[in-house]
Amino acid sequence: MKLIIDFILITGFLLNVIVLIGLIRINNKQKPHKLLGLFWCVILVTLIHFYAKLHDLDSLYTVTFLFANGVRLFLAPLIYIYILSICKPDKFSFKKTLKHFTFFAIYLVVYIIPSIVNHLKGQEVFTHLNLITNDYTQGLFQDTISILYLYFSIRLFINTKQNIKKQYSNINQKDFFWVRNFVLCFSVAIVLDILMIALSVLFNLNAAELGYATVLALVTAMFYLGYYGLTQSTIFLPDFMTNERKFQNSNMATDLHHLKEKFEQVIRTEKPYLTQALTLRTLANIANIPERKLSIIINDEMQTTFYDLINKYRIEKAKKKLTSNEFDKYSITGIAETCGFNSKSSFYRIFKKETGLTPTQYKNNNK
Repeated sequence: MKLIIDFILITGFLLNVIVLIGLIRINNKQKPHKLLGLFWCVILVTLIHFYAKLHDLDSLYTVTFLFANGVRLFLAPLIYIYILSICKPDKFSFKKTLKHFTFFAIYLVVYIIPSIVNHLKGQEVFTHLNLITNDYTQGLFQDTISILYLYFSIRLFINTKQNIKKQYSNINQKDFFWVRNFVLCFSVAIVLDILMIALSVLFNLNAAELGYATVLALVTAMFYLGYYGLTQSTIFLPDFMTNERKFQNSNMATDLHHLKEKFEQVIRTEKPYLTQALTLRTLANIANIPERKLSIIINDEMQTTFYDLINKYRIEKAKKKLTSNEFDKYSITGIAETCGFNSKSSFYRIFKKETGLTPTQYKNNNK
């Protein structure tokens, strides 16, 4: 069993080093890259800590204890801050995010540092530790705070997903799903840790030994997180997706009205919605309208989102093609692709939402 754990820890160590080297080699590193680097450094220290514990390397165990013991209290807020740096880059500030490490700071002062002092002195300098040395209590406290921050992360992710509809006509950007899976991987590790604590309580097992199962989950997640964290193409979203501003100039209302008419004319004549990879920026260039103004026209003047508006035009086009003899030889998927949809599943889902029928039912009823 010890050899298996040893193999897992060494594998995780090597993967971690590879990821960190990849991050270091990125040119023009932005804030999210730096936060990812800090994330993997903390994971690395944690792996070294477990390795030192497994092999009774007392000095190394003591040094890494500083971060490894309260790792969940540090990583959960860090994940939230990382997502915040992507979703709201215009509002992000390292200084403002320090408050999220309050629980870790308290735990560091109250438990971690006193524990190290007691260990180095070989005596109970801080006697209050006798009240909080229970592994179950510490684990549940850390997991509770982690769940709280994971909730904040998921809520931020969901809000961002809704805002993405203001810019993209198809939600399939890999960077978007990277954020989702990043949160899910850590959530699985936390749930597994809670499960291990429950097993320890129910069957009187060693909670510290079961902690290696959580390490295994983290190492497994590294295979995914390490690769996609380095290969994401665009980690920043435009600021107006999460922080829209209305123009206050009284003359702007008239300007927006004329631009709206111009935009609707472009939609009718040039049919840009038939392009699968259409984005707000691309459409703004086609219509020769500033991107921010076009965003306000769609979201405020037309009371919809870019995603819903474009797909509404696509559905109208699909309805015509489904009932036209000219497209009898086309499959449902073929018609979906010619109308700008990038997958059969999204076409079926949006079509049924708009019409109450599946494309096949609509075709049969209206042929």
